[in-house]
Parts: sequence; C-alpha cells; structure tokens
Amino acid sequence: HRGKDNAGAAMCAYAELERFDVLKIQSIDTVSQSFHARCFVQLRLRGVKDRREAFVTFGNGATKSVEWFAGRIEVLNSFKHDSCKLIDEKPTVRDDGEDLLIQLRFEGDFYQHMRLHAFPFDSQELNMDFIILCRVDGPVPTEVKVSPRVSCRLVDSGFAPGFQWRPKGEVRCHAGTHEANERTFPKFGASVRVARESRFYVTNVALPTAVFSGLAFTLFAAQPSEPMEHLSVAFTLLLTMAAYKITVTDMIPQAVEPTRRERMEGG
Repeated sequence: HRGKDNAGAAMCAYAELERFDVLKIQSIDTVSQSFHARCFVQLRLRGVKDRREAFVTFGNGATKSVEWFAGRIEVLNSFKHDSCKLIDEKPTVRDDGEDLLIQLRFEGDFYQHMRLHAFPFDSQELNMDFIILCRVDGPVPTEVKVSPRVSCRLVDSGFAPGFQWRPKGEVRCHAGTHEANERTFPKFGASVRVARESRFYVTNVALPTAVFSGLAFTLFAAQPSEPMEHLSVAFTLLLTMAAYKITVTDMIPQAVEPTRRERMEGG
C-alpha cells in the first residue's frame, strides 16, 4: 500500500507482476487473428498480510478484501466475450511472509492483430494482456509494475503448433495503463514472438502450384490436329488448380496488402 491524500480513498493498491508462465499455446489462427493459450499469473502485494480482509478502504469507510481485488482482474484482449476464462473457480490468494500472492490461471482465445505482408516468412508477437478494473485515479487507485526479479517462460511441451510455428526469443513481461472512455486502468501482461515455419507452406502450397503450372507445357505434346485433346488437358489442369485452391484456402491467411508470396507469383 501507499498513502493517498485524496479524500475519496485512503490507500493505493500496489502490485508487482512477479511471475508469468505461458503454459500452453494450442493454436495460432491468422485468418481469425487469434490464438488459443493457457497462462499462469502471479502478483505480489507487499506487506499487506495483516490487511487481507480490509485490503482497500473507500471514502465512506467500507472495506474490501484481497479476494475482491483479485476478482477485478480480467483479460483485456479476449477474442470474444468470455472466450478467455479463469480455469479455477476463483483466484488463489496465499501468504508469503508478510506479503500476499495472487495466483490466477486463464485459458481461452486471445485476439491478436497480425501483420501478414511477409507471409510465409513472417513472425508474429502474441500478447496476453490483463486489466485490473480499478481506475488509476478512482476510489481504489491501483498501480502495477513488473518486478525486477520477474520470472516469465514458455513451457516447451505446451507449444502445440510446432509444424507451422516456432518460438522466437524469450517471453517478455510488461505493465502500463489502458485508456477507455476517458478513464485509465492499470494493465499488465506478457508477449512471446513466434516465427512461421515457411517450409510447411513452400512444400504444401508453393511447390504444388509450381508443379501444376509446369504441367501446362504438356499441352504442346498434343498433336495440333487433335484440338479436343488440347482442350481436355487444358480443362483438366484448370479444374485441378481450382480444386487445389479451394483445398488450401484455409491454410492461407487473408491479408488486405499483397503478401510476399503473392508479389512473387505476380512478378
């Protein structure tokens, strides 16, 4: 806690982001601009063990517990409403000396804007952001910062889309504020960068397309005196290309700007 001169609030809720484990990244969907992940978060509240039941005090004298404060933590970049949920029934609060630890486990679909202009050689930053629904300047002024001894990691066995993506670099934690409707809330989270395995797309998309294009030269093998054979080969190749394009549609991200693959194919 920190002292507060404002008559509307007696104390400031101050927390440190001490641990952030990315337990699982199940899938990354560049079409819907989302990814499915599970994470473990730990916040430390220093020197407040004796104030567990009266962690915050309002101007009218009413008090709220640490459990109430922990319940104000929500996912900021949830893909849909309630698509990211708390795994446990409620946040865990436990003692650690004179401090209290808030521990939460979330799982669900997170929204992430992805830039696809370099596809299939792109890399993406996956962010898991959380917000505390207590305004920085409100009745319960709240502040969050990253602990100097923060521990953040990606569990290797929890990275599922290994055939399409690979982790690139370390997990990085961050803390700051979020503006919404002219109000400011504290936020925190972590990010991990992943790079696309371009070989998967070269093998399954670019190479078959090149083979189909090369097969067009088989038209010259047909005798000029047999136009129906020319048409038969041409229509077969055309239908094959159309069917293949429909098949790989779900594998190719939708991008407004031309991707590197499209620029190469377009010359």
